[in-house]
Amino acid sequence: MTRLKNRGLLAAIIGGLLFLTCLLVQIPYCQPKQALQGEEALADTVVRQAAEHFDHVTFENLDDKSTHNEVLILTLLKPDMIPHLDNYFRTLKSLTYPKDKLSFAVLLMNPTPTSTHAIRHRFERARPGAQVKIYTKTFDDDAITFAMAPSQETVYELQPLRQSSLARARNYLIQSALLDKHDYVLWLDPRLTSAPPTLLQDLIQVDADIVVPNTLSRQDNEEWGHDKRNWQETDLSRTLQDEVPEDFVFMEGWIEFVTHRLLMMDMPSDVGMKKVALDGISPRCILTRASVHREGILFPPFPYQHQIDSEGFAKAARASGYQVYGLPGYKVYYDPPESHQD
Repeated sequence: MTRLKNRGLLAAIIGGLLFLTCLLVQIPYCQPKQALQGEEALADTVVRQAAEHFDHVTFENLDDKSTHNEVLILTLLKPDMIPHLDNYFRTLKSLTYPKDKLSFAVLLMNPTPTSTHAIRHRFERARPGAQVKIYTKTFDDDAITFAMAPSQETVYELQPLRQSSLARARNYLIQSALLDKHDYVLWLDPRLTSAPPTLLQDLIQVDADIVVPNTLSRQDNEEWGHDKRNWQETDLSRTLQDEVPEDFVFMEGWIEFVTHRLLMMDMPSDVGMKKVALDGISPRCILTRASVHREGILFPPFPYQHQIDSEGFAKAARASGYQVYGLPGYKVYYDPPESHQD
């Protein structure tokens, strides 16, 4: 009888141990499994939220050469440029780039009451088909006002001051108008008379950080080189830079000082879309990735490597590792044919 009781007690103990063992066995396989499912669910949520977050970010796809890019077209105007606006609007309207992907911003420098009204009226009448923002900026400096007068445009000694003022104006415009949605920025001179309708598609297709076409003028049914501010350095031009003060500004196209640079307008133009590296560029027509400006590369109003304004912009961009190219065979046309240096 005692043995039976002992056996029953032993069986109960063994059964209890087996039950506890089962519970212990279940804990690592059940509880951690539930925790693992929770971690997987959390991870899945994080991934999904991250995906949703990045879906709302506008990436600049360097491989996307289509018409899906948002382009901001920027133009500086002075009151004396108003007569050229008909050609300017004709050029804008001829562009085949989707108008819903374009934005326009204009800065009117040193405006007068009549010029401000005239600019606004011209844009309202032209209806370029995209959003337009018009900014005004007055430079409260007698020296700048004097230097920017049309009568001083061909005075060599005043060119650094003129270009410094224009650089400040360009920086004011880009910092005011550039939005997160913009992928490219096109700087366009209002005195351009014509450009290919596919200007934006063609320049974007080059796939460069900064690219400029070859600006020419037409006279007597012939093409003439016009823009001397697109150039490459030469050994001689670099040597000259070592012989002048650091704040000396090299000005292209002036007989007062010959820089000995290779101008893009003097390069062969029957080369199609071949691109050439440039050290300095003109402000006439510039396509740049918006990220270049977002990284802080602007138009220096002070001497940078002996250049200011657009040529200084090219120098600063190259120093920061960006590509700067010109297209000798891709032509746009400028009016009037006289020498304008700004």
